[in-house]
Amino acid sequence: MKTYRLPAALLLGLALLGAFTVARPVVVADFNLCYPYLTADSYDWITNGLYWAGASVQPSLRPPGLPLLMAGLWKLGALPLLPVLNLAFLGLSVVALYALLRERHDGWIAACACCFVFASGFVQEFSRSVMAETFAVPFLILAALAFVRAGRAPNAWIAFGLCLGAGFLFSYAAVPVTFGFAAALLVAARDDLRRREFWAGLFAYGVIAGSWLAYRWWYYRVHPGGPRHGVEALVRLSVSNAPAYFYAALALVGLVPFVLYVAGALRFTSAPSATPRWKAAVIFPLVALTLFWCFVYDWADKRFVLYSLPFLACFLAQGLETLRTFARTGRVAAVASAAFLALALFWNRIPYPSYGLEFLALSPVHFFQTGLTFTPAAKAVLHAGGARIARSEEGLGSLLSRAVTGVPATHSPCLVSDEAYSCLGVVKREADRLLPAGRPVGLLTTTPHGWPVDYWSSTQRLSNALLRPVSLPEKADLLFAGVEAAPPGFDFTRDFVVVKCGPYVLVRTR
Repeated sequence: MKTYRLPAALLLGLALLGAFTVARPVVVADFNLCYPYLTADSYDWITNGLYWAGASVQPSLRPPGLPLLMAGLWKLGALPLLPVLNLAFLGLSVVALYALLRERHDGWIAACACCFVFASGFVQEFSRSVMAETFAVPFLILAALAFVRAGRAPNAWIAFGLCLGAGFLFSYAAVPVTFGFAAALLVAARDDLRRREFWAGLFAYGVIAGSWLAYRWWYYRVHPGGPRHGVEALVRLSVSNAPAYFYAALALVGLVPFVLYVAGALRFTSAPSATPRWKAAVIFPLVALTLFWCFVYDWADKRFVLYSLPFLACFLAQGLETLRTFARTGRVAAVASAAFLALALFWNRIPYPSYGLEFLALSPVHFFQTGLTFTPAAKAVLHAGGARIARSEEGLGSLLSRAVTGVPATHSPCLVSDEAYSCLGVVKREADRLLPAGRPVGLLTTTPHGWPVDYWSSTQRLSNALLRPVSLPEKADLLFAGVEAAPPGFDFTRDFVVVKCGPYVLVRTR
C-alpha cells in the first residue's frame, strides 16, 4: 500500500470497526412503536415519510429528503434499517471532510481530525436518532469542497449547486450556508462570476430549491387546515440563544479537545499553505451558521451545532498541526503531546447522561448542569439558577466501557407478541372497516400508558400505526384510548365499544 494512502485506509478501518460496535443493528418489531431513539420530532418525520409512500396521513411537509428515503425503505418493508442509513450518511460526512481537509493538510492530520468528528460520543449518539442533520451535513461539506475545487476545475461549480440543492432538500440550514458561500465568493472568488459553470450551478440549485418551495406553497394552499412545518415563525431577531449555543458547542467538542480548536483558530488565518479560497469556504459558512442560530432563528437545540462541526474541524486540524510541531521540539514535548492527544481523544468519547442541552462534561462521571426551563412555546432556556455539579447515575466502569466501545445502553425489548404492539393491528383493522381512508380517529388527551407523555407525539405515533389522521375526540367518529383512562361519560363496558384488545379500546363517539 502506498504511504500516502495509509491514513485514509486506517481511518476507514477504524470507522468500520466503530460502526460495528457503536451502531449494532437495533432489532425492533416496529420502527414507529419500538425504536428506542425516537424524539418528539421523529414521529413527525415518520409521518412525512409515510405520506410520500402513499399512506392516508396528514404530513407537516418537512424537507422531503429524509421522508423520501424513509418512504423507499417502508415500501421495501425495511424501515427498521434506517439507523444503518444514518451511519452511512455519517460515513459520507467523514469522507467528504477528509477530502476537504486534504486540500490543506497531509493525510495524517486530516485522518486524525476526522476521527475526532466520527468518534465523538455525541455525534455517535445523535446518529441513531431520526433527524435531518445527519443527512444534510455531508452535502454541505461536499458543497464546500466543490467551492474550493472550482478554482482549478470550473465544472465543480455544477457539483456545488447540486450538493447545496441536495442539502436544502434535507434541511433549511442550507439557506444560511448559502449566504456564507455568497460572502466567500465575493471575497475570494469574485472572478468566477464571469464563468458559465458558476451560473449553471446556481441555476441547478435554484431549480431544486425552487421546485420544493413551489410544491410546499401549493400543498399548504390546498390543505389550509392541515399541520404545518412552521419554521418561518421562528425566524426573528433574538440575542437570547447565543449563550446556549456557545455552551452547546463547548459540550460538543469537549473541554480538553477545545484547547486544540482554539489553538487552531488562532493560527488558521495566518497558515501559509491555506489558499484564500479554502479559508473563505470554511470561515464564511461557519460565521453564517453561527449568526443564524444565535441571533436569527429563535430556538435553542444542541443538535443544530452539528451543522458547524465540520467547519470547526478545520480549526481542529490546524490545532493538531500545531501540536505536532511542538512534539517535534524534543522527547519530553513528544511524550507530553502524545499524552494530551490521547486524553483529548478519550474526552471526545465521553457519553453524556442524556441528549440534554444543559450538560457539560467535567470528567467521565461529573457534569456541570445548568438550570433549564421551557417557555410556553417549548423553547429551551438555559440559566444560572439551579446550576450544579451532577454525577452520572451510571458507574464509572459502565461509563468508561461506553466511552471506549460506544455500545449503547440496553433497552427493554419490544416484541410482536406483546399486546401493546399486536393489539394496534386489531384496532387498525376495525378502524379500516368502519372508516374510509383519510378519515381521522380521535385520541384522548390522556395518552395510553407507556406512550409519549406529550399529546402531539402520541397523535403522530398513533397516526403512523393506523395509517390515517388522528384528531381530538370531538372531531372524530371513533375514539382510541387506553383502557385505564375512560373519558367522562364513557363506560367501556357498554355497547358503543367497537373493539377492546389488551391495553387499548376503540369506541364510537356518535
